[in-house]
Amino acid sequence: MVAEISQIRKQSEMSVALNELKITEGVIAVALVGRDGFVIESTASSALDMEALGAMVATAIGTTESLGMEFELGAMDQYLAEFQGGKVLMAAVHADILAVVTEASAVIGAVRYAMRKHIPSVLKAML
Repeated sequence: MVAEISQIRKQSEMSVALNELKITEGVIAVALVGRDGFVIESTASSALDMEALGAMVATAIGTTESLGMEFELGAMDQYLAEFQGGKVLMAAVHADILAVVTEASAVIGAVRYAMRKHIPSVLKAML
């Protein structure tokens, strides 16, 4: 029973952390994704296929980290992909991946700042 209550608290803390990031102007979805592509927790203001996002994010991060290792650039901090209809930002958080999907008009600096600001809350909710 105590373990179940602790798990519910952690899920609630994670939900709060992701929702705080989602209120950043232009952000439409936030997900914490395992390296296997499994979506651990997510929140979205539009109908996005979060399972597809998880699979794609895991693949993109793996390739990006390989690029950094190949050219001895160190560990990946953040990854940004810009498209005509929006942007996808990713950051390694412990052994998992924080993914943020934005509208095309989102200000990248503000989103990157919000990610850095909220990563400690995500980490705290994970542990």
